[in-house]
Amino acid sequence: MKEFDMKEFAKRLKQEREKKKHEDPKWTQGYVAGLLGVARPTYTSYENGTKQPPMETVHKIADLFAISTDYLHGITSDPTPSAQKDDLLDLAVSISRAFHDFDALPEDEKRFLVNELPGTVKWKLEEFRRHKARILEQEKKNNT
Repeated sequence: MKEFDMKEFAKRLKQEREKKKHEDPKWTQGYVAGLLGVARPTYTSYENGTKQPPMETVHKIADLFAISTDYLHGITSDPTPSAQKDDLLDLAVSISRAFHDFDALPEDEKRFLVNELPGTVKWKLEEFRRHKARILEQEKKNNT
């Protein structure tokens, strides 16, 4: 397994906080420090890469930003926590089973699956893509 990379951790931590701050200006270093239960200078040292947080704090950070600790450490480029992936996989299996046993479902569930589910999934995916495009555009502006 890859060793703790403080520089990568600091970069990703700051990136995640800045994303939140772009959406809501209250996400300052002081605000995040308060949520984590650490002093602002301590949190600032995490973002600057001059201090390594204890593992308990790393987990709090990952939970706060809904990202994986592996992503924070630079082990993976996928920020999605494995629990979220597991939930999504469970949902996909449930939907697959519902369509497999479609004829045995009650009529209201059939109507929901046929009429509501596809539109809801498409709408949420499009919403996510728009959000992602805004973030990428902002990052591009910040890097120039």
